[in-house]
This record gives sequence, structure tokens and C-alpha cells, in this order.
Amino acid sequence: MAGLAGVLIVTGAKKRKFNSIRKSITDSNVEYVGDFHLASARRYRKSLKFFDSYGALYLVGHNLYFKSSTDATPISFDLRQCTVQREPDWRMLKWFSVTTPVGEKFYFNSYKLGAFKNNSDETYRAMEIFRKKSATS
Repeated sequence: MAGLAGVLIVTGAKKRKFNSIRKSITDSNVEYVGDFHLASARRYRKSLKFFDSYGALYLVGHNLYFKSSTDATPISFDLRQCTVQREPDWRMLKWFSVTTPVGEKFYFNSYKLGAFKNNSDETYRAMEIFRKKSATS
């Protein structure tokens, strides 16, 4: 019973953090926003923990941003210069990566804890939106 209570507390805290980050995005031109986990190249497929941070991944024009807290400066990707690609499933989750012009890779997953199965379906839907933006330079 204590384990279930722990899961509910962590899930609730995570949901509150996602919501507060979303509210902190003030750009009126946001075309897409989703809750995502970010894994660095050091972490992806090499570590027990599957992400470095979590937050909002959002699109404004041809720029993709990842914001991990309400007061953090977001990581920025110009999709006209970056490559967006599907990655192999890891930990039974779907992933895509954004590769910068200098070859640095960032891995994203929209994992949400489900009752019987982890759900990361939003990952590929978002990836297609970002790919279309990178193709329309």
C-alpha cells in the first residue's frame, strides 16, 4: 500500500511541475506543446535511469524549445539546421532525437505512466510535426 501511495505522490508532483512549466511559456505563437522527458547522449541506452530531466517541449515557428523548469532558460533548436529522427525503442518506450549541426544529440520521449502499460504514443506524433517544420525551411 505504501508503494502505491509513493507512486501517486510522485505522479502528482510531476503533473504539477509539467503544468507550472506550461503556464510559464508566454510566447503567443506556440504551435505545439507537450510533456516530454529528455535524455542526453550519455544517458540514452546506457543508464538505469532513462532521462536527465523532464519538462515542456514546444514549437514556435521553426524553433523547438525544451524547458525543464519555470525559471530555466530553454534549450533551443533551429529545426532548419537540426535533424529530427526516430530512434529505436528503449525501455519499452518510443524515442526520437534532435541532432544539432555540431553533432550533439538530444533524445525525447513523451512517457506517461498508465495503469497496465506505459504510454509514449505522443512521441511519434510530435516527431512528425517537428519533421514537417524542418522540411519547410
